[in-house]
Amino acid sequence: MELNRRKRALIIGAGVAGPVLALFFKQAEIECELFEASPTISDSGGALGIAANGMNVLQDAEVAQRLRDVSVTAGTSYFENQTGRLLALVPPADPRRYGQTAIMITRTALHRCLVECAERQGIPVHYGKQLTHIQDHANQPVVAFFADGSSAEGDLIIGADGIGSNVRQAVIPEAARPVYTGLMALSGFSPCRDKDVLPRSLQPVHFIFGQKGFFGYFNTVTADGPRTIWWSTFSAPLAGKDEMKRATPEELQQRLMALHGDWASPVPDLIAASPEVKSAAIHDVPSLPGWSAGRTVLIGDAAHAVAPHSGQGASMALEDAQFLARLLRETPQWNLPEIFRRFEQHRRPRTDRVIALGRQNGQRKEVLHPVAYWIQQQIIRVAVPLTLTRGQDWLLGYKVATQPTS
Repeated sequence: MELNRRKRALIIGAGVAGPVLALFFKQAEIECELFEASPTISDSGGALGIAANGMNVLQDAEVAQRLRDVSVTAGTSYFENQTGRLLALVPPADPRRYGQTAIMITRTALHRCLVECAERQGIPVHYGKQLTHIQDHANQPVVAFFADGSSAEGDLIIGADGIGSNVRQAVIPEAARPVYTGLMALSGFSPCRDKDVLPRSLQPVHFIFGQKGFFGYFNTVTADGPRTIWWSTFSAPLAGKDEMKRATPEELQQRLMALHGDWASPVPDLIAASPEVKSAAIHDVPSLPGWSAGRTVLIGDAAHAVAPHSGQGASMALEDAQFLARLLRETPQWNLPEIFRRFEQHRRPRTDRVIALGRQNGQRKEVLHPVAYWIQQQIIRVAVPLTLTRGQDWLLGYKVATQPTS
């Protein structure tokens, strides 16, 4: 490697963590390029929340305020049962305690904003680049090869390409592939009946636990105006999963009405008012033996798939991005195996704890015996207030910028 030559990174995946990692690399004067398998920024997908700890990362990346302009602020969380009875509530995260408030944003708005911020910084973003394999020979650049016949060279590769990561399979071929958890998620956007849904406005989030499944909803802003995003999570055998992949939106809507039609308002109305219903099977990835190989490292869901039940998938990936960039910036002489070891050593205990939390929450969304359902409601009534009194500092108060890197 020539003296004084700026290091060059290849980031595979331009979803959430990839563009933010690129912005941190720009701050650290590390050259980088983004390679995305999709042909363009996707206009599909639902919405998600980014918790206070994830927003702290975005603030350090200097994009938090732009994202607030295309999202709403997460307000009080209401935990209810299917008859509409309030079980518990959680006030919004206190920015005086955690630095930031959480946001609720569509995936399209999130991806578009982050990619545009990267492009404004002069970071190249290439679409239609599906990784096929990686070549890593000593004393030569590491090379990423793509399905369109092109390739790119760099000093390291970062796999930020999600739960179905091609990078993971390329460098850790023995790694287990994603496994279906037995839970399906159906979602949709419905017309918003509230008139005060504006960017940055405080909007409540509803979590409804039923005997045969779960339903959640909140209001947010979209390019077409205010909408109510909702999602249903329920148990489905493997055959049922494959059947729903082939189902029409009308058939999915009928299935949802059979499951939630007798629930308290506004659940049936939201389902009936949605012009389209999308389905997704929830997968998990067994713990990997390691997150890196040679000069390639995995971050986010590519390394540690965090179930959506924790509400922390995006935030964990964002934390990964900032911490890895810090390690690379603060280590003048790159010893990549050592840097990757320190990255995993620091991040794995935290992500393992969040993964366990997500799996625990996911169990509340399975079909329950009536007695088990009653017990679940009592647990929610007790556990949610206890969580507040004992604090969530370990989760929401984590700030990458103050973590030791040695």
